[in-house]
Amino acid sequence: MLVEGRQNKVKTAKGTRLDTNLAIIEAGDLIASHDHLGNANKSYPQELQPRDRSRQSSQAQIHSIAKDLDPESLGRSSRADSGAPIIGPDRVVESGNGRSIAIQLAYKTGQADEYRAWLLENAEYLGLSTAQIESMKEPVLVRVRKTETDRSKFAVEANQDDKLSYSATERAKSDAKRLTAGLLELFNPDESGNLISASNSKFISGFLDSL
Repeated sequence: MLVEGRQNKVKTAKGTRLDTNLAIIEAGDLIASHDHLGNANKSYPQELQPRDRSRQSSQAQIHSIAKDLDPESLGRSSRADSGAPIIGPDRVVESGNGRSIAIQLAYKTGQADEYRAWLLENAEYLGLSTAQIESMKEPVLVRVRKTETDRSKFAVEANQDDKLSYSATERAKSDAKRLTAGLLELFNPDESGNLISASNSKFISGFLDSL
């Protein structure tokens, strides 16, 4: 069940702007990348998850958020990397997997009472009604993306300012997605394999422009 409320424009750290609608959805209906134990969700397109949510540091962050949910930080926001999670029309989380998993865990462990009360208190501001929220067992505030976009690219951009830093592996995977066919045609290191040689300057410039 998904009930939409007021409009909410968002922007990524890179400046990409999208239209979303605030909405509430049952926690169990959210399709997040992993569960609270770090197990990957087989129903989730993993190319949309630039982070390794099975990492110990990621799990610690999720449990910390769930233990002390801050409703204000999970509400309406113009930033893509903070606020309520952003989902696609198919209920797949595109930004805010950690937050989504933490909220699901908070409901599971009985630590979401304050969060649910906050939703009810701010229902009108969110463009919703208390009756709509009360009709749900485990309501979660999300932002439903309305603007068409490259989902994989958006997922990377939307996580660029996330408080949990990328690991070297996550950064490498994220950067690898920038290597388009056109960019690879410019790849031309010297005979010794030196990547920063003059012969490879066009590739380097092209790659830096993509960041």
